[in-house]
Amino acid sequence: MERYFNHQFSGVRWESGRRPFMSQTTRLAELANGLFIWASIVCSLLKKRLSVSSPNQTLEAILQSQQKLGENESLAGLYFQALMWLFPDSVSQKLAQKYLAATLVLQQPLPIAEFSSLVDLPSHAAEEIQGALTALQIRRPADKEGSRLIHPAGDLFHLSLLEYLQSKSESYGTPFSVSAFDAHSQLAEACLRKFPRLRPQSASVTCIHLSAQDEYVVKYLATHIYKGTPSVKPGASAEWEQTSHHGILQENGVVGLHCWGSLLLELEMLGSCMKEEEYAEHEAGRLMRDVAAALGRGSLRSLQIPWLEVAVRLQPEDPTIWTDLGWAYYRAGEHSKNQDTVEKAVLAHQNASDIVEKSGGPDRASALFSLATSLHVRFRLIGNTQDLYRSISLHREALGMRPVGHEHHATSLVNLAVSLTSLWKITDSTNDLDEIVLLEREALGLHPPGHRHRVSSLRNLADTLHSRFQKTESIADLNEGILLSREALATYPRGHADRVLILRSLAISLQSRFETTAFIGDLDEAVQLHRQALDQCPIGHADRVAGLQSLAASLHSRFQVTTHTANLDEDILLSREVLELRPPGHAGRVPALRSLAFSLRSRFQTTASLIDLDESVFLYRKALELVTPGHTEHSSLLNSLAWNLTFRYEAQGIIEDLEESISLGRESLALLPDGHPNRCFTLDSLAKSLHFKPEHLDEALQLSRESVSLTPPGHSEYCQHLISLASILLRRHESSGSVEELLEATSLSQEASSKCPPHHPLCSKLISLQDRLAKAQCSPSSQP
Repeated sequence: MERYFNHQFSGVRWESGRRPFMSQTTRLAELANGLFIWASIVCSLLKKRLSVSSPNQTLEAILQSQQKLGENESLAGLYFQALMWLFPDSVSQKLAQKYLAATLVLQQPLPIAEFSSLVDLPSHAAEEIQGALTALQIRRPADKEGSRLIHPAGDLFHLSLLEYLQSKSESYGTPFSVSAFDAHSQLAEACLRKFPRLRPQSASVTCIHLSAQDEYVVKYLATHIYKGTPSVKPGASAEWEQTSHHGILQENGVVGLHCWGSLLLELEMLGSCMKEEEYAEHEAGRLMRDVAAALGRGSLRSLQIPWLEVAVRLQPEDPTIWTDLGWAYYRAGEHSKNQDTVEKAVLAHQNASDIVEKSGGPDRASALFSLATSLHVRFRLIGNTQDLYRSISLHREALGMRPVGHEHHATSLVNLAVSLTSLWKITDSTNDLDEIVLLEREALGLHPPGHRHRVSSLRNLADTLHSRFQKTESIADLNEGILLSREALATYPRGHADRVLILRSLAISLQSRFETTAFIGDLDEAVQLHRQALDQCPIGHADRVAGLQSLAASLHSRFQVTTHTANLDEDILLSREVLELRPPGHAGRVPALRSLAFSLRSRFQTTASLIDLDESVFLYRKALELVTPGHTEHSSLLNSLAWNLTFRYEAQGIIEDLEESISLGRESLALLPDGHPNRCFTLDSLAKSLHFKPEHLDEALQLSRESVSLTPPGHSEYCQHLISLASILLRRHESSGSVEELLEATSLSQEASSKCPPHHPLCSKLISLQDRLAKAQCSPSSQP
């Protein structure tokens, strides 16, 4: 920080060239307390002449007034002091407050003259205030040469300054305090004062005749009304009706609103088919709703919400306007994941539902459907299951009002299935899954080939069938899902953006079928499809990492079947690229480290390359450094590192590796209580480490037996666990001469041989074990 100050001081015009003492620079660094925005503003203030004070006097004042405070207090104190220096008298403070309030809510830059006219501020005052505030700017706008613009405060100043201006700081009371709500309200009134002149005297007056100020009024009047006036709800709009904004809009009537909307749509080059005579005076809200609907086709889509917010203020009892407002908030919330926006979607749709329920209107199904959909997106964002259950209930009710043949029957089927899918992910209930399949199958039947929703229905049903296969192991579900995915894939030409997801989904299903049927053709096709998906995700593509990981996983599976090291070598190359794309600090760094470490260990087991094993150990250590003891991957990483150290002990005989392996294995096992699905793996690896020490042979046998008992016979690791138990029994026989243990070891090796497919990486280990067992059986001590 001191180095930063010394560098910046070179640009300050110090009085008589007297730079600060070293002790002053040190004190400034202490006051900054690591906050560079504080340091930056101090340097900016020193570079700017403040009233009659020299930079030296300004520095001394800062040092005398500041204490080492928390971040917010320190900045608040500095902002208070700076603003008081910049605007020392009450007149300048009042003008600055007006300027700051207006720029706080300004939506786009305006020329100084037009800004000043709009907010009723003398141009020379606006220009002087703008110049003074450059001392607090952190950004410089790239204005065209010769242009004199006033910019929104958020484009120029640090967020902390904007928060300070809107805060109610007791420590630093300020004459500059502003309210965003009041600022919007004032700017809305200012725009409304300009409103009458926007009404053309002849049909030939169009948006090309608008000044920058008039264009601003046309674009952003609705925004300022929405953010600067009281909200309404059905049956409660009195507070809004008492505002001057409401009165002025009423005075202008439908004619004025029609002119406003037409100019806005013309600015967007959307055209307007609205006819003034189509709207009665009491339908001003409907007119604004129609403008909002047209805005959805243009670049000013973000103005839909302000226009609909004004529309519900003008017609608070119209359910269709509330519904449209709810959908506008829904779309914005889906994009931003902002909780407040989603809450507003639910509230708007609830208002529409309440109106329809009270009036008994024909749109009840639509209102219920809309509310159910918003509740579901709020559930996904917040996780409150009451929202999910209510969403499902409302979707069922809406579906009941949309029988077969209704134009929205399929839409209700699909959305009920979506909500039930969220419930199934919580309950893991087969009944929920069965109902989802029924709903999606019916929806698919309503979307014949050529229908615009055919592909999405194919994909939905295929994904659900795959999920049911994973739960029930029904090969019929898997086969049907693969057929549906193939049809979906055939509808997309090569290079289509959505083709990647379908390729990946079909590849995953084919790999699942391979794991069930052992048909290598399915695995080969899965690899091919993953390659095609990756080809569509070049370097820099958002889905490249997912494509790399999927292809690497399928190649690893093919290596385990064929033992062709070319598959494993490519798997490792792909995993290295994933790791490069997951730099330190990235949330996906640990999985990337673990995946590469696992593949390197597999190659060591095939080639006996100690270089691969050492790198694998290194990567597992790096991954462990990044997880806390309570992390879900902590136990698994401990166990993986323990395995590697055991392998390295077998290869090099370094006792420290074995000791650490045992220690890590015990630590991992302690994190896995009885019933944990990963307990059998840690039991096996710890037993393997322990059996190398004669004094721990009994414990190793006990742990190995438990591991085998917890591993289902069809599990991919069952063969490994049988080999481990047989090896431990053989070592016990070598120690005790027990014939029973030799016979049991022989029986286990035979079972492992029957379970282990040809060319499996464990085959060589199994052959070695069987050779040792054969020699033991020939030993005189083994004869009965």
